[in-house]
Amino acid sequence: MFFKLRFHLFIVFLISFLGYGCGISLRVYRPFPQEIAFDYVKKMDHIEIFVKDENRMKMGVYDGYFANPEGLPNEYGPLSYLIRKELSIRGNRFPLLLDRGGKIFIDEYQLVSLDRCSKNLSFVRMKARIQILGASEETFSFYDEIDSRVTNCYLTGSILTVVPLIWYVPYNGYRGNREDQLNQLGRNSLTEFFTKLELISGFNQNSQLEPISEPSPVKPKTTPTKQEPVDPKLKEILDSL
Repeated sequence: MFFKLRFHLFIVFLISFLGYGCGISLRVYRPFPQEIAFDYVKKMDHIEIFVKDENRMKMGVYDGYFANPEGLPNEYGPLSYLIRKELSIRGNRFPLLLDRGGKIFIDEYQLVSLDRCSKNLSFVRMKARIQILGASEETFSFYDEIDSRVTNCYLTGSILTVVPLIWYVPYNGYRGNREDQLNQLGRNSLTEFFTKLELISGFNQNSQLEPISEPSPVKPKTTPTKQEPVDPKLKEILDSL
């Protein structure tokens, strides 16, 4: 009786642990050095931003093998909001787009983690079209993936048998968990997209650098053309040394 009770408690604990450990929070944004604060996202009617099949509550998808696929909302907002925010707080990096106006169409954005028991594939795929008024249409395509053994099957096996836990924990720390992988891939996609958008918008990285002031040349010391007479008393002391 006691053994059955302990076993049932262990099963409940295991299910609770897996349910807690599989929770994933998306924190996708554009990493930018010296981030500045902003109050609100500006309204730009001359720029059209459209994300195909966008769902504010489903920016990413996690398929955990033991459960049905789960839609993941982004804590920093949907993709269309992230683009408007970037144009609002760093408008100087998109001069042509903000001056002339244009269109940004995101034809495809997939941020997915597929758990297949023996392996986990996390990937991001992004396809976009950018049209600045008066210029030809530009296309953007990006794909990146992380293939690892960070899966629920390995996690369960490590808990039940204990010994593989010695291998699984360091490996998980090295490869990152599913949350780390998805967030990293999402940030990579945004970084590449905005870098492309800056290039199309006529942003010149070199022009934004502060000019380096050249050091003023050091004036050489001038030697006197006429030597001052030496004090006789001082001369006697120097000669006696």
